[in-house]
Amino acid sequence: MPSAIPLALCEKTEDRIMINARQVNVLRPNASRVYTTLDDYMNRRKVIRMPWVEAQEVAVAAADFVLVDSTTHLVAGVLTVLDASPPVTAITNGGICAAELVGAIGTAAITNYTDSLGNILNLVAIRDASTHDEILTSDGRKVFGLIQCANGVAEAASVGANASENTQISFVYIAADGTVTLATITATIEFQASKIYLEGQVPTIYLEGGNVDFMLLETPRIDPYVRKLVVTAQFAANEVITIAGGAGAGTGTSDDTGDTVTLDASEALFNANDQNRIRLNGVQLIRDDEVHWDSATTFHINYIMDINDVVEIEVPAS
Repeated sequence: MPSAIPLALCEKTEDRIMINARQVNVLRPNASRVYTTLDDYMNRRKVIRMPWVEAQEVAVAAADFVLVDSTTHLVAGVLTVLDASPPVTAITNGGICAAELVGAIGTAAITNYTDSLGNILNLVAIRDASTHDEILTSDGRKVFGLIQCANGVAEAASVGANASENTQISFVYIAADGTVTLATITATIEFQASKIYLEGQVPTIYLEGGNVDFMLLETPRIDPYVRKLVVTAQFAANEVITIAGGAGAGTGTSDDTGDTVTLDASEALFNANDQNRIRLNGVQLIRDDEVHWDSATTFHINYIMDINDVVEIEVPAS
């Protein structure tokens, strides 16, 4: 029979802990485990995406980055500085994940660092502050933010105040080849943040993988813009037509309805863009053969058009 365990060893008091986590070896049953002790396991780091904060917003005017501060934009807190993939020295519990730039803040960069699986740790979602719509590129790709800090910022440093900024957000999208690519936007945006937590200090209840679908890259369906011109007075062949209003350079006139439509900035771009479709009575015309670009707001067709003929100008939505 095993000897009885002394009662004193079974007791636990406020000032007496019988087993130290550093002393619990977790490698014995499985040598392939990555944690040597229970203490190592309790110090493992996980990054948790924070929820949206309505007041955490910043105005961006035709820029591919923006400075953020704890005074104006309510991104208060401390930084955990990412400087490798996976990061080694980023250990500040509750710290906002920010990739350390190679230089000062003030220039857009794609600087980012990943976890051991390849997930970008400083990539965050952004959205329009008033409508909560996603921010998209001209071809419908979702724009994200990369939270970054200036080179030399110390681990656990506070997010800089207004006029003493040490943090920025660079705007990027994921290109067709999977590369992180800078994007220029104009909007007042809300932005999320991701924080690092040590296993032993994770909140006692939280949503595991909150908003995990924010990285879905499926391009949303965007209907094209279409303007319809119904002829009310005959157009001569090759008569230049102004899309807005439907008037010809000669005696032709038409009633116009539908979306506001603008053609490409040049004839070469118009001819090369297969999403431009000009139809006469439902028949699609051949660009640079039957229908011709004159400017971003005008065009002409080779044919005479009579009363009640219908021209449709279809261009991709931007």
